[in-house]
Amino acid sequence: MKVLADHEIKAAIARRELVLDAVSEGCIGACYELRMGSVYYDLTDGERRIEVPSGGDVLIKPGHRVVLITRERLVLSASMFARIISKGSLFSIGLSPVATYADPGFEGRIGIVTQNISEKYIVLPALEPIAKADFTLLETPAERPYRGQHGFETEIWPIKHQFQKTLDELAGDRRLSAATPLIAPGSHGQSGLSLADLSAQQLDADRRHGFPVDLPNGAGRRDQLLREIVGLVGEVGEFANLLKKVDLAATHHQYSGPDLDAATPELRLELADAQIYLLRLAHFLRIDLTEAVLEKVRANEGRYGHLGHQ
Repeated sequence: MKVLADHEIKAAIARRELVLDAVSEGCIGACYELRMGSVYYDLTDGERRIEVPSGGDVLIKPGHRVVLITRERLVLSASMFARIISKGSLFSIGLSPVATYADPGFEGRIGIVTQNISEKYIVLPALEPIAKADFTLLETPAERPYRGQHGFETEIWPIKHQFQKTLDELAGDRRLSAATPLIAPGSHGQSGLSLADLSAQQLDADRRHGFPVDLPNGAGRRDQLLREIVGLVGEVGEFANLLKKVDLAATHHQYSGPDLDAATPELRLELADAQIYLLRLAHFLRIDLTEAVLEKVRANEGRYGHLGHQ
């Protein structure tokens, strides 16, 4: 087998082989740098197809997973395959891509699945280099070369949703025992949102409303943490005050106040406000709240697990 050098890739392109819609400056070292094309898919937003106008850009929201479709089209013979890896410059700003592969015989554009693991919006201009492809020449042609192109380009991407389950669908699974946390990192509840999804949506809304979110330095984060904890204590206080009125109404018949059922809708909203402050506190501390809770659950199991066996 042989890996092609940049001048060999450039010569193949001139013959309209390997890479179509290419530019010669994309040939560097032992690879071709694939560029962002005119369409991408937001998998986190219902697999929505988004067109990129000429001179436009791609917007990847915090926590969102997308498929970036390349400008270039690969045209591989039965004796050639390609490996596609990310550019380090994109990983350094928070894009965590999936390395992919184009089989011998592949023809079409490449779809690169990547997730924004940062807390900032990432904007990629059209035609920005997004991945590197290196090409390997086989000693003999493949007996079963690939036939077709990337699924998202043809809009028949086979996402295996059957592998994704809710807790309700897993009811009765013995692996979800009482000693096992019911909510694993990245899992979704009935709302379809994980805690990370919820945090990303809340922070997105806060940015739109002009609330502080992106504070790079420690002093700004420290000051904001103090404001957030004051807000959290306030919301817990409002919850406690309403619950106190419920208790007074139940224990002192002369006191006019709501019962628990009547107060529950308002208590629910107070808890939601408290949760929002917790999400923001976790954001400014740069911690994964889901992982922190699961870690505490495991620690508590070690401390108190024996109580259930008495």
